[in-house]
Amino acid sequence: MKTKILLQKIASYDLESVERFVQESFALFASENLSFQPGQKVLLKPNLLRAFKPDQCVTTHPVVLEAVCRVLKDHSISHIDISDSPALGSLAPVAHKAGYGPLVKKYGVKFVPLSDPVDFATEENILHLKIAGNLMDYDHIINLPKFKSHCQMTLTLAIKNLFGLVIGKRKPVLHCLVGNDKIKFGRMLVDIARHVNPSLTIVDGIQAMQGQGPANGTPYPLGILASGQDMTALDRVLAEIVRVPPEKVYALEAARQKGYGTYELNAIELQGESDLESLKVSDFQLAQLPIDISFNPIRIVKSFLKQFYEIGIKEKLVR
Repeated sequence: MKTKILLQKIASYDLESVERFVQESFALFASENLSFQPGQKVLLKPNLLRAFKPDQCVTTHPVVLEAVCRVLKDHSISHIDISDSPALGSLAPVAHKAGYGPLVKKYGVKFVPLSDPVDFATEENILHLKIAGNLMDYDHIINLPKFKSHCQMTLTLAIKNLFGLVIGKRKPVLHCLVGNDKIKFGRMLVDIARHVNPSLTIVDGIQAMQGQGPANGTPYPLGILASGQDMTALDRVLAEIVRVPPEKVYALEAARQKGYGTYELNAIELQGESDLESLKVSDFQLAQLPIDISFNPIRIVKSFLKQFYEIGIKEKLVR
């Protein structure tokens, strides 16, 4: 049986349209193995890289999260948390800047910082790799990436988004531990994705980011939402849409090497928009200044100092 991926052309962040897509996603994958039951706890994992407004296309758009919350409420899910580990800033201020604040009052959502870092066994045996232990508190994790170019990993999509579940400043240290081996870093990302194993992934590609992503690119009107349970299949289809060779998407190439998920297009069944050729674009720009995956010691020190200023000084002054 082929792996199913749901695609839909959506030109704007119209809540009703996005909610219909989420409903279709829940219905489609319920026939696979996805089941939400009253009383369950659900964690939403968007891309909350830094404190940016929604129209800057750095973070997952709040309409996507609201649509997911509405559908979860339809399934009698009352415990919905949002979490990520921002590269700069703390969770709640970054989430509010991203436009998620109204979700607290409307749907009872909570911003829950990642905690209790625990080791987990990986095939790559990378030292100091720990992931948030409080992920075990949830019955479902819904992965909500933003479709973006990435100056180190070419694209950041479904697999890469879960790196945010590594807590805080462990992330730049892990960059250093893999040297400048982008495939090795990708293999680590695959190990994390396999461990987290989200119930569903919905990719926000309505307004994507092109150019010098993941933070310094420009908006690109890709006009697509995509969902699936197989993150490799999702990333493979999305890379095809922007005409990026899959071997250049290092997390995707790592997934192919490790036999994780469905890589071959002929083994993927598209639902919704089934004509892949009609979705392809020819002018999506990648980063013009690709950079190494590793961070030198000076860059790590600067990163710690920026984080100290952001959390210890700037956020306190805003309160």
